[in-house]
Amino acid sequence: MPPADEVSLARLLALQTEDSSIQRLAARRASLPEAERLQELDEVLAELRSDHEIAQGQFDDVNRQGLKLEGEIELIDVKIAGEEQRMFSGAVTNSKELSALQAEVESLKRKKSTIEDSLLEIMEQRESTSATLERLTQERDEAEKESAELTRTVNGLISDIDAETSEHEKARGEIAGLVPDGLLDLYEKIREVKGGVGAAALSAGTCQGCHTKIPQKELERIRAEGGLQRCDNCPRILVTT
Repeated sequence: MPPADEVSLARLLALQTEDSSIQRLAARRASLPEAERLQELDEVLAELRSDHEIAQGQFDDVNRQGLKLEGEIELIDVKIAGEEQRMFSGAVTNSKELSALQAEVESLKRKKSTIEDSLLEIMEQRESTSATLERLTQERDEAEKESAELTRTVNGLISDIDAETSEHEKARGEIAGLVPDGLLDLYEKIREVKGGVGAAALSAGTCQGCHTKIPQKELERIRAEGGLQRCDNCPRILVTT
């Protein structure tokens, strides 16, 4: 085991404090409730945008059909007016031709009636699709507003966490530079396999890494020998406080 004096061990414990803070901040950053809510909201928003796009397409299609039918009715009205004008102007005197004109007018009126029935159905569809589109537009806009506000909140929290993390990383670098290489290497190896905790305080006869009570004889030996000591249970580096 690498040699370790009291000062180096104290620095190692301070290093562990910084590493634990960095680890805690990383865990907090990865599990922000606001970020989880934002992810859920954005999934809902994606569905709303898709539904809105479909509803917009349906409304536009129905609207086009309505405009087409209205245009056809206008053309038929023009034809009816033209044919009736010929019938009643006195310009056509042949009875056979007049009968043909009258039949044509009746046919146009029947066609117009059929188209008007279709237009009535289209107008009902347009009203329904318009209501759906309006509802989805409102829901989408509200979700987008909430998403934007929550995004600002999450970005602010992450910025604060990152700033705090940077401070701890800076302090860690300064402390690590003062710890002997051999001791630092051992600490890093233990920390890698022990959940990020390579050194633990020995306080009130208890290892604060695994919370195991050290037997009195072992405790006396550790205190008498000093230097680098490890917990028989963890086995993290023990630093007597």
